Amino acid sequence: MAGAFIFGLGFTGTRLAKALRAQGWQVRGTQRHADEAAGIYEFKAGGGIKNFAKIMDGITHIISTIPVINGSDPVLAAHGTALAEMGAWTGYISATSVYSEADGGWVTEDSPTEPTSKRGALRRQAEQDWQNLTGAEIFRAAGIYGKTRSAFDALRAGTARIIVKPGHRFNRIHVDDLVRIISTAMDNPARKRILNCADGTPAESGAVIREAAKLLGVEPPPSVNFADAEMSAMARSFYATARCVDASKIKRELGLDLLYPDYKAGLKAILAEEA
Repeated sequence: MAGAFIFGLGFTGTRLAKALRAQGWQVRGTQRHADEAAGIYEFKAGGGIKNFAKIMDGITHIISTIPVINGSDPVLAAHGTALAEMGAWTGYISATSVYSEADGGWVTEDSPTEPTSKRGALRRQAEQDWQNLTGAEIFRAAGIYGKTRSAFDALRAGTARIIVKPGHRFNRIHVDDLVRIISTAMDNPARKRILNCADGTPAESGAVIREAAKLLGVEPPPSVNFADAEMSAMARSFYATARCVDASKIKRELGLDLLYPDYKAGLKAILAEEA
């Protein structure tokens, strides 16, 4: 029986673990606090997993959802050499921020990767390190959303904002579609393959919030012009770039059609899951 190890059992990692177990995989992984009886091991940046070789016994596939921390990839910093020696399939969940500024145009997996943000540059370096060390497949995810992480939650919390910056469109990916892409790639591996993971309908953030408000039967928040909006440096950097992500390679390489090809379908699915 194949065994998978997931570095980072957070929002995406937990959903992936659940899906893999349903397919018959043995799954272990990491969180900040251990529950070894449940196959969860402690891992924090700057440290490593105790008894790493023993824990990796029987593991054939390794996935990391953990982003760069303090300028480097914490998984490779702690266990890069050992992972390279294992020869297992590896996958790294990256982000579409690695692409060069496209001024609202479309990008594919072959588009330039000279990001304008430091965060994007660090992500791109992590991709290269994973590929050079382990031949990892790279999953460049757009904004990941799903139950407990959607416009519904922001509306209910009263924190949703509609920032108006005409032409600023971006893609999203429902977490369940991201999980399907990764698990299908694990069954159909290709060393160093890069896959964009995004829906086919880039849209302005305000459109998503208005749709979520309509589904909840509440009024959307008022609009604020980008130039007048108060926001963190990280949030402002998000609005500083604009690109639409072509993810048609998913269909060509894996034969997958997304369950939620646009935010409207994804939001309806979240409400159904909540119910």
